[in-house]
Amino acid sequence: MGWTERKLTEGFGVELTGQTMGPGLPLAERRAVYDAVLHYGVVILPGQDLTDGDIEDFARTFGPTVILPHRIGEEPPAVETLSNLDADGNILPADSMINTASKANELWHIDSTYQKPRATVSMLYGVAIPPAGGNTEFCDVRRAWEALSPKEQAKLEGLIASHSIIHSRELTGFTDWPDEYRAMFQPIDRPLVRAHEETGRKALLTASHIEKLTGYSKDETVALVADLIARATVPENVYSHRWSAGDFVMWDNRSLMHRGRPYEIDTHPRVLRTIRLMDVAEMEPA
Repeated sequence: MGWTERKLTEGFGVELTGQTMGPGLPLAERRAVYDAVLHYGVVILPGQDLTDGDIEDFARTFGPTVILPHRIGEEPPAVETLSNLDADGNILPADSMINTASKANELWHIDSTYQKPRATVSMLYGVAIPPAGGNTEFCDVRRAWEALSPKEQAKLEGLIASHSIIHSRELTGFTDWPDEYRAMFQPIDRPLVRAHEETGRKALLTASHIEKLTGYSKDETVALVADLIARATVPENVYSHRWSAGDFVMWDNRSLMHRGRPYEIDTHPRVLRTIRLMDVAEMEPA
C-alpha cells in the first residue's frame, strides 16, 4: 500500500497520508483505503483538493450511493452539501429550519438507519471550517459490544430496534415535519446487535434514532439506549476529529457511531460535502 498510516487511538481509527485522491488514484490504492475503513472504522485523509466529481468518482468505485432523506422523490446530486449557508452564500440564522433540524446531528447516531437502503460507509469532505468547534466525534460500537459481559450480551442479542429520524429530531425539539415526510419516514426495524457482513465482527448498533426496542416500553427504551450510549462513549473509546479544509473522512456505519459538536453556527461558515455508500443487500428487487 502506498499510504503511510498513523493510528488515531489505541483501539480504532487511522490517518492515511502519502497519496493524492482523485481520478488518478489507482484502483488498488482505492481498495486499500476501503479496507482500512473496514478494519479501523474511521479513516482520515488530510490535505486533499477534491471536486464533487472527484468525490463521486471515488465513491462509485465501491457501488451505488444513498439518496439523503430530503431528496427522496427528486433527481439529487450524488454529492450533497451540508452547510449553514443559504443559496446565496449567506449565513443562516441559528433558528432557521435547516440549522434547527441539524441540531440532532449533535446526538450520537448512525447514518441512515432510519431508511432502507441504509448507508454502509459515509464520506465527508471539509471545504469551509469554522475557527473553533464543529468537531466530529466517533465511537467504536464493535468495542462497545465486546466490552459487555456475556450476560449482558445474551440480554441484548436478538432485540429489534425501531429507528426513526422523526424521533431523533424530536429529542432536540424539532417537530416541524410536513405530513408527507411523516408518512414517508415510517420506523425501520433493525437488529440491535449485528455481525458486519464483510468482517464478521459484531457491533452494538445503538443510536439516538432508536425509538423502541422489542419487549420494552418507550421510556424503558430511552433509558436503556441512553445507558448503552453512555457506556460506549467512555473517553478511551472516542476519537474527536478537529477539521481542517481538505480533510476527507470516511467511516463505517456498521462499526461506529458519530456526532457533530457545536460551533458558532450563526457567525462562521461551515461547508462539508458528503456522499454515502448504499447497502445493496437492502435494495428492493427490480
